[in-house]
Amino acid sequence: MSDRELLNIFWVEVAEYLEALNNMLLQIETIPDGNRHGLLREMNRVAHSMKGAARAVGIGVIETVAHYMEEVFNAGLENHLQLTPDICDTLYDGLDVIQNSAKGGESDKEMLAQVLAHLEQIIAITKVGDQKTASQTTSAVAPDGHKKSSQTVPQVSAPAPPSATPLHTATHEMRVVSASHNHAIPNSAPLEKGEAQTMMLRPSEDTIRVAVNKLDRLMAEASELLVARMHGEERQRQLNHLRRMHARWQKEWRSVRAAYIRLVRRLQDKDDEMAAELAEMFTFLELNQRNLSETMRFLGQLAQNVVQDNMHLSALAEQLQDDISAMRMIPFESIVGGFQRMVRDLARDMGKQVQLDVTSTAVELDKTVLDALKDPIMHLLRNAIDHGIEAPGDRDAAKKPIAGRIVLAVEQRGSEILVRVADDGRGIDPARVRASAVRSGIISEVDAAGLSDEEARLLIFQPGLTTSASVTAVSGRGLGMDIVRDRVENMRGRVSVQSILGRGTTITLSVPVSLTRIRCILLRVGSEEYAVPSNMVVRMEKMARTNVFTAEGRDVVLINEHPLPLTALGSLLDTPLLHSDADQDKLSVLVLRAADRQIAFEVDDLYSEQELVLKALGPEIARARYVAGAALLGSGDVIIVLDANDLVRGASGIALPKRRRLLEAPSAQHQRLRVLVVDDSITTRTLEKNILETAGFEVHVAIDGFEGWRMVNEIDLDVIVCDVEMPNMNGLELTQRIKDSPSLRDIPVILLTSLSKPEQREAGLRAGANAYLVKSQFDQGELLQTIQDVL
Repeated sequence: MSDRELLNIFWVEVAEYLEALNNMLLQIETIPDGNRHGLLREMNRVAHSMKGAARAVGIGVIETVAHYMEEVFNAGLENHLQLTPDICDTLYDGLDVIQNSAKGGESDKEMLAQVLAHLEQIIAITKVGDQKTASQTTSAVAPDGHKKSSQTVPQVSAPAPPSATPLHTATHEMRVVSASHNHAIPNSAPLEKGEAQTMMLRPSEDTIRVAVNKLDRLMAEASELLVARMHGEERQRQLNHLRRMHARWQKEWRSVRAAYIRLVRRLQDKDDEMAAELAEMFTFLELNQRNLSETMRFLGQLAQNVVQDNMHLSALAEQLQDDISAMRMIPFESIVGGFQRMVRDLARDMGKQVQLDVTSTAVELDKTVLDALKDPIMHLLRNAIDHGIEAPGDRDAAKKPIAGRIVLAVEQRGSEILVRVADDGRGIDPARVRASAVRSGIISEVDAAGLSDEEARLLIFQPGLTTSASVTAVSGRGLGMDIVRDRVENMRGRVSVQSILGRGTTITLSVPVSLTRIRCILLRVGSEEYAVPSNMVVRMEKMARTNVFTAEGRDVVLINEHPLPLTALGSLLDTPLLHSDADQDKLSVLVLRAADRQIAFEVDDLYSEQELVLKALGPEIARARYVAGAALLGSGDVIIVLDANDLVRGASGIALPKRRRLLEAPSAQHQRLRVLVVDDSITTRTLEKNILETAGFEVHVAIDGFEGWRMVNEIDLDVIVCDVEMPNMNGLELTQRIKDSPSLRDIPVILLTSLSKPEQREAGLRAGANAYLVKSQFDQGELLQTIQDVL
């Protein structure tokens, strides 16, 4: 096995270790000290295994941190240490250091040094053997951002792991200068019943790991099988049509044949030459009729075989699709640990007590769907903590439990996945939302006053709206709920909100189980055929035009005794309806539901439901109004799949949001956008310049804030990506100058820096930055997405 292959196996193994340790740390904070022994022993074993694996491949950073964590867990096992929340903060930071190393990012040397210093101090304290001293003193060792302390960290020599054998291709290495000391590891005895509920899952010997892109390719090929099945079904219909045509011809032939026979007999009696020619022609026709009948008999057998083959192909294609889908399914609980960790850290940073309860974790989702849901769920949880859950004093005054409660529930209902995030916080104040929307210029005072409370709550999904009174690292920029809506709607899903002032808020995301296969209702508008996702359709029917009446200046139709606005779909699609004389008194109605609204649409015709395989849109139509995608019909024709959310908004007179398609090709608009990159590192400037130019932007660069300020005043810019720590003028000063200038303040500024502490983030956002990204967590997709968001 090559070194590269060994490293690939190691990184997969590290991911498993990190997930297990993160989950066990979350669990150990919630159970009494006396019941922690089993978990500590398992955590000690996992840290020891990770240390050994890191030593084998020569990854010094991971080996060192894992060794120190092992020492902490061992001290807890020997009752020399209590794992207080502050110590857990340090351990979490250690996991973050390892996670960053595993992702291939540059080590944050300042963060790494802090983590190692804190771990060294914790270990040194345990050597004293005084349990009281250990539990009291360790409260001062939490890293910055978790607990502010004026105490300095003493320089204590700590045990270091044995030196690792270097691996020639290892790319992550760090030299740790410290005293050499080996520690015996206690034997891992079997866990007692009930001691540890979180266990490390190891792959069995009959398990292999397959790259996700291979499964994606296999799924795409299986989808082509479904398309081939639809083609086969279309050929079967064509054969059946041909057989029906032959049956009609046979019927006509029998009547013509009888007339021929009578005619020939009459002419034969006259011994006419014409009779002989007619008889010869009749014989020729009879022979061809028999040949045609034999051909059609063979064609009938062929049609039966095609039916059987199509049934067999259909069954195999469905089974293959199901099997591949099953391989791609991931339990929702696999991402729960990250949510729990985020909720814990954010609640501590904000001085709140929050309990996150997750239900239905056994639900399995396709990896693509699960990945697409992570960001929306993260936004909802952050929003619930920041805007929903009150501070402890406010909750106590409202006679609520001090600890706020957030429930994250997931369930599969038919062909949909429902995700609910509910909190018991202050709820959404419609009056406050109206005021914020008016202040942000989203809606006029007159229009805001005419909104119902339910409609006012939906304004939280408008870009730029925030009810936060101040800018923090969590809120205040209005870039949150609109991203949730756009991400969900890009998955052909929908978002709904229920809230009771003073009691809490529930936000529900509904998304399809599969993003490639979709059941659609086929319809016709004018001479064009379209498809609409079935999960967005409430009702479809033909009704008399007498059911249509006018109210408040627009057409309305009664559906189940409820009046719904009626819109001609052709008016949105710029396609006129084609009414035949027979249909003048009838109309076909399709009712769509999106964003807690229902709208009835008039169409020319409605067909049956059909399963379609979605195809990627080209850049020319990826941003077209009312278009969600395209699919192939069995005939080979392409049909446009309409975006029900956009249709409902368009019919309601609501402005359509800018589409945020993460995988789309750069548009002509992108090519016109000018970006200024300000960074004193030539490597970073070059990297960012290449990324942005590849994405289609026009990129200018500056080596520090002073030069950046000059270029801002000389070039008409659309967005600025800026470092913080630079000579002459730093990024905060440059951002402050830009935001203080009336002519420049509207230019979005994105700070991309290695400074990751919460107070450093807040300083950047207070200076006026529109977004704050950390280099150690840098991802080019996130940078491009953030630019889209701030624009």
